[in-house]
Amino acid sequence: MRPVRSDEGFTLSELVAALGLLGIILAATWAGFQASVSYSRLSDRQGWFAREVSAPLLQIERVMQQQYYIDSSYPGPTAYRIKAKTDADSDGNDEVWEIQATSDRRLVISNYEIRQNGTYERSPTTYAWSTHNYNVQAGRPLFRYYDKAGNEITNMGDVPSKAVRVVVTVVTMYDNRQFSDSRTVLFRNY
Repeated sequence: MRPVRSDEGFTLSELVAALGLLGIILAATWAGFQASVSYSRLSDRQGWFAREVSAPLLQIERVMQQQYYIDSSYPGPTAYRIKAKTDADSDGNDEVWEIQATSDRRLVISNYEIRQNGTYERSPTTYAWSTHNYNVQAGRPLFRYYDKAGNEITNMGDVPSKAVRVVVTVVTMYDNRQFSDSRTVLFRNY
């Protein structure tokens, strides 16, 4: 038999200490990974919100602040549609904007410019700002119109003559959760 030498292996306490340190390192690594995943999801959600809610709200707010005429021709303003004229570039030509939330989850914006003689300055441009708009599905109006007394206008035929402000609400879904934001816009002609 060969004598056992004390330098040929690890003691049980050394192995336990090494495994304990390894466990602490793995736990810290796992916590860091989970934090980065959580922050990544938060960043994705914030980007989604900015693209699907904040940016359209900003565009709609700009148009509604500059509008001087709400088109009442068929189908006229509704809780999910408005058509208005502006002259944002002050060139004497009307820019016509139509904004609509559709039942197929699109937020559609159309615009074109009309010269003073009635011809098109440029062809109508229509684009879907969002294909994840849930205003119609959630039953939340894109537009709620109010008169001078602060009363909500429910008869849409009264909107062109009585509305002094509008509350615009954009609704979207992300990761099976509903997100929305609203802006109150005062019309410049009041």
